[in-house]
Amino acid sequence: MFKNAFNIIIINLLLTINSYSNELKITSKSLEVNRENKITVFLGDVYAYNKDIKIWSEKLIVKFDNKENEIEQLNAESSVKIIKEEITATGDTGFYYPKSDILNLLGNVEIFENNNYVKCDELYLDIKNSTSIMRSNSNKRVEAYITNN
Repeated sequence: MFKNAFNIIIINLLLTINSYSNELKITSKSLEVNRENKITVFLGDVYAYNKDIKIWSEKLIVKFDNKENEIEQLNAESSVKIIKEEITATGDTGFYYPKSDILNLLGNVEIFENNNYVKCDELYLDIKNSTSIMRSNSNKRVEAYITNN
């Protein structure tokens, strides 16, 4: 009985993830599913990817919309690395909103694009509108190394 219920949960999870227009594949050491809260948690050496984005972290929380058929938000925690197009960004915590194509990284953020480099405390990246905002707290300043490409 437990095995059948577990298989049904996993199949539903995979169908739900795959229903998002850009199929998302996720690997990790363990997986926790909370259907009541519409949250799935991947733990340990997490790697999530599709044709548009690649995410590495120690913990990835996938939040679904109310209908549970689209991914609403991805929360990555601990040793976060995200590659989107030609941008590679690292930080302590990351949030990605697939519907609006917005990425937010917090804590020890480093961004690499071509030969350019920026270090800050927070990155807000609106990929759809090609807008980015980088901030640091009052003790630090944003550091940038920009080259002519």
